[in-house]
Amino acid sequence: MALKQFDKTLEKVADDEPIFVLRARDVIAPMAVEHWAEMAAKLQVNPQKVLEAYQCAESMRNWKERRLPD
Repeated sequence: MALKQFDKTLEKVADDEPIFVLRARDVIAPMAVEHWAEMAAKLQVNPQKVLEAYQCAESMRNWKERRLPD
């Protein structure tokens, strides 16, 4: 699971590379992350990455301030 202050992924993003950020407060986010994990598993993405996505989705689901997207 990535946390803002520890995630090095954003450092890898090119200046002109489009990105889409999902936050735990978004009630849709865990479903989207799980769907990504399912598709990634089918495409044989690194199993550790897939597991991290499922763990992230679970953590998002447990976030106390969930609501509809802004």
